[in-house]
Amino acid sequence: MQSLPGWIAKGGADGLMCAAGSDGLGVALKVEDGAGRAVRPALAGFLSRLGYGLPQVEVVSVENSRGERVGEIRLAP
Repeated sequence: MQSLPGWIAKGGADGLMCAAGSDGLGVALKVEDGAGRAVRPALAGFLSRLGYGLPQVEVVSVENSRGERVGEIRLAP
C-alpha cells in the first residue's frame, strides 16, 4: 500500500487481504480459491471502482520454474 499514502494493508493466509484508508474506509478481500497471486489484481480492481487507482498492481506475471514469463493474471474487462 505504499502507492496510496495514508493506507495500511495486511495480507493473510489463503488469499486474504485487508486494508484501511485514512478516511475511515476499510476493505477485506478474499480470493475464493486461496491463491495469493490473484490478490493484487483483485484489490486493484476493487479499489479502482471506489476511486482509488493502483495501476502498478493490476497485472501479475506468471512464471514457470525456469523464471520465464508464461502468462499473466489480470481482471477481466
